Amino acid sequence: MKEFQSKLIRKLQDAKKLVFLGIGEEKLSDDGVGPYIISELLSYSDGKFLFINAGIDPMSRIDEIIEFQATNLVLIDTCTLKKPPGTVAIIERENVKASVPISSHTIPIHIFIDLLIEKLPHLNVFMIGIVPESLEGFTKLKFYKEREYSLEERNMNEDLPFFEFNLTNCIQKVADEIILIIKELIKKI
Repeated sequence: MKEFQSKLIRKLQDAKKLVFLGIGEEKLSDDGVGPYIISELLSYSDGKFLFINAGIDPMSRIDEIIEFQATNLVLIDTCTLKKPPGTVAIIERENVKASVPISSHTIPIHIFIDLLIEKLPHLNVFMIGIVPESLEGFTKLKFYKEREYSLEERNMNEDLPFFEFNLTNCIQKVADEIILIIKELIKKI
């Protein structure tokens, strides 16, 4: 993870307005890793950083990215690399289509990126891809931080996940490490 951290800081050291966009379905085990990471960083959004939980519909959040005038966009999602579960990779924009070919998303990620680049032509985009261990759905659904948020608060804040995450131990550990790395990144840039 040290190599990943160094590479991430190098790629983002000149970022002026940085958006982290978590993508995935929280009800499909490790597919929820992007929204999980974002949900733990929501309080760090400010004039320079914006954390968005796009769930399975990044298109619904495209206007926010444009209005923020993002210079850099970092997608966080699961990917299909031929690597062991828990592998984390920085996937360049031109390789996203090959690494996220089929998904639970409303439109393919590479099309979302192309549409965004039309509006923000100088946007630098890449993905933090995480190889999942399991994409199984689960039947016992529990509200995310049930005692902390009312149903009204959940409905008013689209960045809050609706259901509790069910990440495998391997992916939970990796996600928590990425959260720490992003917190360090915020201090450095």
